[in-house]
Amino acid sequence: MDQERFNSAQAAMGLSLDAELSPDLSEALCSPQFSGCFEPADGPEPALVHALIALAKEFSVAPISGFQVGALAVARSGRCYLGANMEFTGVPLHASLHAEQSAVINAWMHGEQAIDSLHVSELPCGLCRQFLLEIYDAAKLPIIVKTAATTLAELMPQPFINRRPKGQSLLDSPPRNLVNIHPEPGNHIQRAINAASRSYTPYSQSPEGFIIETINGHHLAGRVAESIALNPSVPAAIAALNQMNLSAQRKVSISRCTHARLATALTQSYAFSESLMRGICSTPVESVLMESVD
Repeated sequence: MDQERFNSAQAAMGLSLDAELSPDLSEALCSPQFSGCFEPADGPEPALVHALIALAKEFSVAPISGFQVGALAVARSGRCYLGANMEFTGVPLHASLHAEQSAVINAWMHGEQAIDSLHVSELPCGLCRQFLLEIYDAAKLPIIVKTAATTLAELMPQPFINRRPKGQSLLDSPPRNLVNIHPEPGNHIQRAINAASRSYTPYSQSPEGFIIETINGHHLAGRVAESIALNPSVPAAIAALNQMNLSAQRKVSISRCTHARLATALTQSYAFSESLMRGICSTPVESVLMESVD
């Protein structure tokens, strides 16, 4: 690994890595296609998991609390997905994204349908425990905090939950068939609709999609991930910002934002998306209205 290339890559992403990383991790970080995902050749060995948790913490954005948390979701496929907490100034505190949510959403946005374990640098808070219960068979999910292993059932013995059946949970729900009410040309519009179609919205039935386009032509997608307790739900715009933050595009300027929402939705977060993005960039948020044809 060329040290100069590695230094340039981490500088471009705003990272400051003290620990020695393996050549494979260093190489992945230098790729312009890096998206917070690693596929270790020998599986998630303890030393690698430790290094990835330390790396995940570097992606934390915590201007309010100053408290950095890193997480790692190990998917059934064997791939490892980074997660980090994100806080946003100028919007309510509940707009924050927790590291456990970040890692799970990262895996979900990459198409994973099952997570075998979740590794976290700090003990999950109650909000995270509630959010994780949307995963199928969540009670058995192994959660490893530093070196101590537990399960979600032990952390949440009396959950508030309508247990999700297989094929209808956060990671494996089928897509919806959504179309633009006022058809217009533009790949960015279809990207937002495609993102919305994979939303997990069993409680409100109000899917939304959000697309961030960077000045170098990359697209970062986000969609809604609901919780039965409502507040732990993650809006589409934050899901998109999570994907941007965990990628090689985290410090690249935003050139376009597109928000797709259901015209008949019980809830929608377009005004929130506008407020959130106003504090991040000067790019207006384009609105697209959809209808369901399921």
